[in-house]
Amino acid sequence: MQLQYVTRPTMNRLLSRRPDAARSSLGIIALALALVAAACGGRAPNAAPTIVVFNAGALALPLRQALDSFAPRSGLTVIQENAGSVETVRKITELHRIPDVVALADTALFSRLLPGRLAGPIVVLGGTRLVLAYTASSRFAAEVNAQNWMEVTTRAGVEVGRSDPALDPAGYRALMAMQLAEQYYRRPGLAQRLEGAAPPGNMRPKSADLTALLQTGNLDYAWEYESVARRLGLQFVTLPNEVNLGDPALTATYAEARVEIPAPGSASAGGVNGQRRAPLVMYGGPIVFGAAVPRDAPHPEAGHRFITYLMASQGRAIFTSFGLQPTAPMSAADTR
Repeated sequence: MQLQYVTRPTMNRLLSRRPDAARSSLGIIALALALVAAACGGRAPNAAPTIVVFNAGALALPLRQALDSFAPRSGLTVIQENAGSVETVRKITELHRIPDVVALADTALFSRLLPGRLAGPIVVLGGTRLVLAYTASSRFAAEVNAQNWMEVTTRAGVEVGRSDPALDPAGYRALMAMQLAEQYYRRPGLAQRLEGAAPPGNMRPKSADLTALLQTGNLDYAWEYESVARRLGLQFVTLPNEVNLGDPALTATYAEARVEIPAPGSASAGGVNGQRRAPLVMYGGPIVFGAAVPRDAPHPEAGHRFITYLMASQGRAIFTSFGLQPTAPMSAADTR
């Protein structure tokens, strides 16, 4: 089919005609363009193929840079959607929206929520640890430290934020860190106090949403990934290794913490078709980010090419520059 493009002079001549004649001519043009679009599958001729990436909010910035580097050399256009990792998985399992690549902030979610739905292995993007992020304007910023953070963050008037554990791994990891802190400091009731200091009103869908609230002074402290805090220039309290979920050597210690989150398909009104599902129990483990290609990806070849790029030296350098530390390959611990 040969296309004839409507030039600006031609369009001006059409618009200068009688209104009814102009409307008729423009209607014909619109109909022709609609038929062409339908014949091309709704995409302009010679448009570049598209790769769609669903990713955790904590991975938004490094993946954006990686995509911006990968796309020109691959001839692809890219679409990126950021959300909490649990919410990202639910786009696939409940909304049946399948991307070409899915990148999550907890590799355990692949086996727990996407069993048998991946085309190939899970690639490890890096690891980090939890911190308490704050700014110079935060209450008691001048005195908070690694020894007194429990007292400071539970003082009256101090606003502490965390992400929603039902949507984001940083949210259930914050609750795990609170449990581990109670165990580490041997202070019964500490986990409950820390959770109470970060009430539901201070929760957001993903941890990345908390940074703006810190910077505007709406929050004093937030449970955040160190990689994100460093990249955004936030100050932070470094928590003990026994608490921060960042040391692979303490995997057994972390596993003593557990948090229940709503199972996929559950709804506040009673689940799918009125059937409430049993909660999903998440166990503590070292923080590891990963990516994979879904089995039914629309463009699996493009997805695998992007995964390969992420594993090459240039891709790994991007993640390292964003504060993600190299970590061990996938192991049995990632199926917790």
